[in-house]
Amino acid sequence: MRLEATPDWSNETVRLFLLTPDAVSDAYVGWLADPMVNRYLESRFSPQPREVVEAFVADMLASEANLLLGIHSHALDAHVGNIKLGPIDRRHGLGEIGIMIGEEAAWGRGIGSAALRALEAIALSIGVRRLTAGCYASNVGSRRAFEKVGFAVEGRRNGHYLLDGRPEDGILLGKIIAEVE
Repeated sequence: MRLEATPDWSNETVRLFLLTPDAVSDAYVGWLADPMVNRYLESRFSPQPREVVEAFVADMLASEANLLLGIHSHALDAHVGNIKLGPIDRRHGLGEIGIMIGEEAAWGRGIGSAALRALEAIALSIGVRRLTAGCYASNVGSRRAFEKVGFAVEGRRNGHYLLDGRPEDGILLGKIIAEVE
């Protein structure tokens, strides 16, 4: 999705920025290879060398239905993760969210919730009325971040994922951010 950065992309905790292939750092590639970070990411099933990550970022940058943003923490003065809005369904005003806080020093600091609040403002500005997300049932940090900003658990998919070779439930979350008149 082609958007220009605006002041709305920042709040007291984070600044969101448009990810470009040249923003793919060693740290970013390292997050995707770290079992503690990628435990709940579907990307863990295949190697993620720099060229693959750069190609993914380029694809997202060219996409009309996705917006991939980096999360910069003011407190840590660093790129600490990413947040994705998409695919966006413009007919129904829907947007799916995915988030990764890759930098361990950023865990448990409210950065995920702050990024979600900033992304919500962006979603509203482009006509999204409802946001959805999903997470593994044992991904307590992710679920907490979503619930902290008003997402509700809307469903549970029993045994939906395999985690460490065992079935794991999927939690479905959603939030209406704009009413249709």
